[in-house]
Amino acid sequence: MPLYTFLAGAWTAVLWFFTLGVARHLFGVFPRERAGEVTTALFPAYFSVAIALGLLATIVLWLRRRDRRDSAALALQSFALAALAATPLLVQPAIAGHAPGTPDFARLHGISMALNLFSLLAVPVASLLVLARSKE
Repeated sequence: MPLYTFLAGAWTAVLWFFTLGVARHLFGVFPRERAGEVTTALFPAYFSVAIALGLLATIVLWLRRRDRRDSAALALQSFALAALAATPLLVQPAIAGHAPGTPDFARLHGISMALNLFSLLAVPVASLLVLARSKE
């Protein structure tokens, strides 16, 4: 499944690079408010690329699934994709109405971070399930 491996790997790389590379670096270099503004400005590109890669990887896996392990990976990957898509579709519009530092902003930001963390962990696990099966 070279196409799946490429797409899932690229999806994983985008998630990890933005979260642990770009966002972490911005908050380490700029004042919190400015880092938040820059990160927010980058969100549309981040989510568009990550969701597109995730959707393609999920479609390829769905078309090529062969056993229960692939089905488990497909379910996990689908939940990761849904969690990732929930942020720009549901959480970001809700968070836009609240100023940083307010309790509502903190709660919604925590939800956004939890959804992203789930995707960060679920996508590589799903990929490993598929790759482990392909080596058998």
